[in-house]
Amino acid sequence: MKKIILNKDWHIYKRDDAFSLITSIPEDAVIADLPYDALFHDEQRADSPSGGRTGYFDGGVYYFQKELHLDTDYLKKQLYLNIEGAFSKSFVYVNSSLVKTGDFGYAGINADITDYVKEGSNTVLIICKTDPFSSRWYSGTGLLRPVYLLVGEDVYIKPDSTFLRCAEISPEGITIHLTTDIINRASHASLKNMTLKIADKTGTVFKESFPVRIRDTYHMDRKFFFKEAHLYEENDPYLYDISLSIGDDEECFQTGFRKETFDPVHGLMINGKTVKLRGACIHHDEGILGGISSLAFERFRIAKLKEAGFNAIRSAHNHASQEVLQACDELGVYVLDEICDMWTKMKGFGDYAQYFSHSWKDVTHTTICEDRNHPCVVGYSTGNEISDINTEKGFEVAHELFEEIHSLDDTRFVTNGINGAFAAGEEVIDIAVDLTGKERSYFESGDVNRFMALMATRMSDIVTHPVVSKVLERMDSCVDVQGYNYMTARYENDAKNHPNRIMLGTETYPKQIAENWRLITALNSCIGEFTWTGWDYMGELSEPFPALNNTSGDLDRFGFRRPVSYYREIVYGLRKEPYLCVRPAKAFGTPREFGPWKFTDALETWTMDVPEGTIVTVEVYTAEPSVELFINGQSKGIKETKDCFALFDVPYEKGTIQAVTPEGLQFTLSTATENINIITHDETFDDILISQIELRDPNNTLVYGSGQSFHTEREGYTLIAAASENTVHDHGFLNQTIQLTGRGGLLIYQKN
Repeated sequence: MKKIILNKDWHIYKRDDAFSLITSIPEDAVIADLPYDALFHDEQRADSPSGGRTGYFDGGVYYFQKELHLDTDYLKKQLYLNIEGAFSKSFVYVNSSLVKTGDFGYAGINADITDYVKEGSNTVLIICKTDPFSSRWYSGTGLLRPVYLLVGEDVYIKPDSTFLRCAEISPEGITIHLTTDIINRASHASLKNMTLKIADKTGTVFKESFPVRIRDTYHMDRKFFFKEAHLYEENDPYLYDISLSIGDDEECFQTGFRKETFDPVHGLMINGKTVKLRGACIHHDEGILGGISSLAFERFRIAKLKEAGFNAIRSAHNHASQEVLQACDELGVYVLDEICDMWTKMKGFGDYAQYFSHSWKDVTHTTICEDRNHPCVVGYSTGNEISDINTEKGFEVAHELFEEIHSLDDTRFVTNGINGAFAAGEEVIDIAVDLTGKERSYFESGDVNRFMALMATRMSDIVTHPVVSKVLERMDSCVDVQGYNYMTARYENDAKNHPNRIMLGTETYPKQIAENWRLITALNSCIGEFTWTGWDYMGELSEPFPALNNTSGDLDRFGFRRPVSYYREIVYGLRKEPYLCVRPAKAFGTPREFGPWKFTDALETWTMDVPEGTIVTVEVYTAEPSVELFINGQSKGIKETKDCFALFDVPYEKGTIQAVTPEGLQFTLSTATENINIITHDETFDDILISQIELRDPNNTLVYGSGQSFHTEREGYTLIAAASENTVHDHGFLNQTIQLTGRGGLLIYQKN
C-alpha cells in the first residue's frame, strides 16, 4: 500500500470535560508536528498521585486533531490510518465516527477509515488518555510515534501480513521464504502479476514475477533461491531494499537475511556462529525529548550503546518502536522484543492488566507482524516479572502467548523475564518462612517491606528455592529460552540438572557483571545477559519532587558513559587498556554499597575540592592480574585484581594519577587547569542536530560542571530541547540558557 506520512500540523489540546455536542478546537490549542508527547509539555506536580514512579506527572486526556484533505480518487481506494503509538488508551474518530480504539499505546493501530471519509476535508480526531497508576515508569501521553495514511488499490497487500525471511543457507546462496496476504475488494476474481524485487546499493540483485488469481483473499506462501546473498550479522549489518507489488499496489521495506538457531549445546547461533548477547535493557523514553520515538535520537542512542560494548538491547517492557528497530537494523544491534509488563494482575490500578484478557491477541499480533521483518530482532519476550505466572490462569496465558507468537514467527526464540520472587506468587510466603524460620503470620500481613528486606539479603536463596524451580519447570513448555531476572545463582545447577534448558539473563545487576559474564561464557546453554539498565530513563524514582531521571544506566540520558560502562567493557574482553575513577573524598571509609542497580559512586576525575593529603579511594579496572598506581610519577603500590577490580587508598595530590598494567598499558587522569572551555560534539541525522556538551581544559582534561552558563541558540537551527544534569523541567526542556552541572549536557536542534 502507498504510505503517506501525516505528521505535520496537528492541533493539540487538553480537555477536562468529555461531554460536548460538537468538537471544536480551543484558541489555546498547540499546533505541532508528530511525534508529540503532550504530557511531557504539561507540568510535573508535587502532589501527583503516581509520585516518582511516573516522574511526578499526572495522567490526562489530550486531543489530537487534523484535517485530512482527500480528492475523489482517494474515495475509490482502501484507506487505513496507521497509528504507530497512541498513548496510553486511544479513541480514533473520523468525521465524528469512532473507527478504532486502542488499549495499549505501545502497540500500533491500523484503523480502516474507507467507509467514513468524504471528498474534501475530513476531520481526524485521536483522543489519548492516560490514567494515574497506568505505568511503573514515565510513559508519556499522546501520539508518540508517527501516523500514516495507507492507500490500497482494488487488489492490495494486507498491512503487516508480509514476512520475508531466510529459510536455509548454502555455499551458493540462500533460500528465502515469502508469505503475505492479498485482498481483492472487487466483486469479481482478478488475475494480477506479482513481483518480488530485492535491491542493494548496486541496484536490483533479485527479481521474480508470477501471476496470481485472487477472489476475496489469497494467502501467498512461496520459497525462492537467492544466489550469492550477503548475510546479515552484528559486525556486517547488510540490508536490502524490498519491493513486493501486485498490480498497481506496492509494499516497500528494508530487511536483512540471516539464519537463527538455538540449542543448549551451541547456544544462540546466527548464520552458524555462536553469539553471546551483551545486552542492555532500555526504556522507550528519549530523556529530554519525553516519551516520543524519533529516528535521529535512536540512531544516536543505539550507536552510543554499541560503542560502549553492547551488541543487544531489550525493549523493556514493551515492544520496540519502528525507529528503534530501524536504528538497530542499520547499526547491527540485536533486539529482544518484549510484549508487555503485566498480564491478568495489575501492577498499578490503571495499567494494561485491565484490558489484557480481551486484547492480548491483537497486541501480540501487532507486535510480531510489525517487527518480524527486522533482522535485528532475535527473540520475543512474552512478559516481565509476571506475578500471576504461578497461577493456573497464568500458566495457561504463558502457553497461549508462546503458541501465538510461533504461529506468526517461528524463526526466533521466545522467552519471558522471570523474577523468582515475583514468580512464586502466593507461595512466596512459603519461601520466606523456610528461609527465616518466622511464623507465617509475620508475612501474611502483606507488609511489602518485610519481603523486600528478605530479597535484599537472601535473593540467591529465594531464586534457588524449590517453589521457584517448580515454576520454571512449568514454564519450560512455554518458552524456548528461560529468561532469568536476577537469578545468576541458578545458572550452574540448572545447566547440570536441566541439560535441555537454554537460559538468558533477561535482567542482571551491575554489581554482578564479572560473575555473570564468567558463567555466561563458561556455559553453552546460557546465551547472554541484559543489564538493568543500559541508559537512564524517566520515572521509577524514590527521589523527591521534582526528580525526573532514573540514573541507573551505564550511560546517562545525554549519552555519556559512566565508570561502570568501562568496567563492563573490560569484563567483556573488549577493552585492553585499564581505567580508573575516584570516589568522592567524603565517601572515604564507607562501604561500597549503593543498592543493587548502582555499581559505584566514583567519577572520572582527579580534580577535587579538598586539601592535598586528603585520603581518597581510587578504583582501577583491568583484566590483567595486577596493576600499579602512580601519582606524579611516584608508585603508590601494586595491587592484585579480583574480577578485573582493584582498590587503592591514596592521599590526594594535584597533578596526574596513572594506572599501569604489567604489560605497560596505561590510563591517566590529570588535575584540570583553571582555563575551562565548553566543548560541543555534533552529530547530524538528516535535519536533526544532536550535540553533546562538556567542559574541558586546554589539555583535554574533563571538568565536571559547577553552574557555568551556556546559551543554546544556534544560527540556522531551531532548538528542540536542551538540558544539563540539574536542569529543571518546565513544560519540556526548551531552555535558551542552561547551567552546566555534572558530566555535561545535551542539545537537540532541527535545521530551519
